[in-house]
Amino acid sequence: MPEKTLDRNRGLLLPTLRGVARGIVRRRDEFRHHVARDAWTVAKRFAAPSVVNIEKREIPLVMWAVVEGWLDDHQRMLIAALAKGLDHRTFFEIGTNRGRTTWTVVRNSPEMRAFTLDVPLGDASSATALDLASDDHHFFRPDEATGEAFHDTPEAERITQLWGDSATFDFSPYAGEIDLVYIDGAHTYDYVKADTANALRMLSPTGMIVWDDYGSNPGVYQLVNEVAATLDRPVYHVYGTRMAIYSRQDFVHRLPYDDHASLPTV
Repeated sequence: MPEKTLDRNRGLLLPTLRGVARGIVRRRDEFRHHVARDAWTVAKRFAAPSVVNIEKREIPLVMWAVVEGWLDDHQRMLIAALAKGLDHRTFFEIGTNRGRTTWTVVRNSPEMRAFTLDVPLGDASSATALDLASDDHHFFRPDEATGEAFHDTPEAERITQLWGDSATFDFSPYAGEIDLVYIDGAHTYDYVKADTANALRMLSPTGMIVWDDYGSNPGVYQLVNEVAATLDRPVYHVYGTRMAIYSRQDFVHRLPYDDHASLPTV
């Protein structure tokens, strides 16, 4: 970091610390949710021994991509850019929710065929084969909201909605056929372990697995770190996202740290 920048930051140190102290007293919930939690998430990612942290600028096909998608979560546009750039033709999502990720991926890859799995409408969260995390119960939808993003769209004809518990669902028809598997179902260690085993069996010879909520969720974090140490190729975490990625195709070009290009991310 240039000396002038260091001097400016030193001058901000005491005023910032005073502001932090005042903010903790006045805005405790905001501090806990947006500062302490983010700091803990970053620390966990930094501490993980088997996962390689990278910046978006180290993914050339993403840096030059133009994609269309839902802006509420930029992560799904990064997934769509990866699928488009690597010429993926099949996509399997575990955890449909509103269907915005599936729609975005299919929208940007005209040859894409997608399958998205969620629990049947009306099922109780207490009926799952494995235990759920406390926040997983919020994603059980009693109405038609599941997949609403692609309902009645031109892309819907290339999307197959599947229903079932991912711990007991029969994935065998997709063995070795899926180019991109997105794991965003239940977040307990046992569910992520089962979903990952099924994802690896579904994966094509040039396929990719993307785990959502890496770093921010303990079950995902533990499982991804464990499985990363056993795989034949690296698992990457992309700064500024919740994603961890394993790919059988090369897609990362490592670059030296750059004060200008390496922007702060969480």
